[in-house]
Amino acid sequence: MVDPDPDNPGVVMALASAAGGWALPARADIIVQAGPGEFPAGTQALRLDANDIEGETPRWGRFLEKLRGTLGMASLALPQEDMALKLDEATRRADESAAALATARLGEANAIRERDRLRADLVAARGELETLKGDNARLTEINAAGAFAIGQAPEDVRPMIAAGREHAARAQLAAARAAEAAAMYPGVIAWAGVASYSGECRNGKPHGFGVMAFNTGRDDGAHYRGEFDNGQRAGLGIGDSGDGLVWSGNWKNDEACGDGVLEAPDGRRFEGSVKPDADGAPKPDRGWTWGTQPAKRVKVHEPAPRTLPAPAK
Repeated sequence: MVDPDPDNPGVVMALASAAGGWALPARADIIVQAGPGEFPAGTQALRLDANDIEGETPRWGRFLEKLRGTLGMASLALPQEDMALKLDEATRRADESAAALATARLGEANAIRERDRLRADLVAARGELETLKGDNARLTEINAAGAFAIGQAPEDVRPMIAAGREHAARAQLAAARAAEAAAMYPGVIAWAGVASYSGECRNGKPHGFGVMAFNTGRDDGAHYRGEFDNGQRAGLGIGDSGDGLVWSGNWKNDEACGDGVLEAPDGRRFEGSVKPDADGAPKPDRGWTWGTQPAKRVKVHEPAPRTLPAPAK
């Protein structure tokens, strides 16, 4: 293909050799016979060899003249100003192609970022959904864990009741783990006539999960099942006084302190937060005691009865 001008159709030139037999090309504007061999007459082809090109013979001149005529050009050399225009046009097209490629790559990068963002949002949404499911299940469990529905208590104390029930449920789990630890390490520490301990230890002191039994002179003495920190009850656990008073919840510095549920032997049930009194016993601080305080009743609207007028005399 001979094409000095990209804006115009090119010229098809066929180079034929007789070495392997001659066959007229299917389509060619100019046919050049080259190489050794005999070519048939009347093919309207031009005969050239290397000497014609190097010596610029008449056959080479006829070839150039036919090529210029076929191309419709006075000369095969383009004017300098035309070459500059062609170069500028080619540069413009190259710049447009480069800009289009850069735009496409930017669009691809933006699409990838948007895809990754959507994936991250989807993962976050799924995580939030699982969290909401967990919260809903936890709140349902907390509401069902008590002997009374939270909705029966005044609205301002319901968050305290919920916190107390949640920590009491967690204390139940800590007590179960403490029982497992006590079974693995029974009778680790004993204080003569005072208490005994079974469970995890560190530096000769209760530390971790375990069970402590206090000697109160009764068969059903006081017990604590839960977490210990450096010899003291700390964290979550359940303490039984031995006479029916049970605290399930937080402990600090060997005393009941924080959120949980306090149950008395007379059936009273306090849910909320406690603090130790002068004797170290848990004292209700903020919350609600069931069985001693009437729940607030919501006033229901009742329409006034309509009376019939007296019969006319």
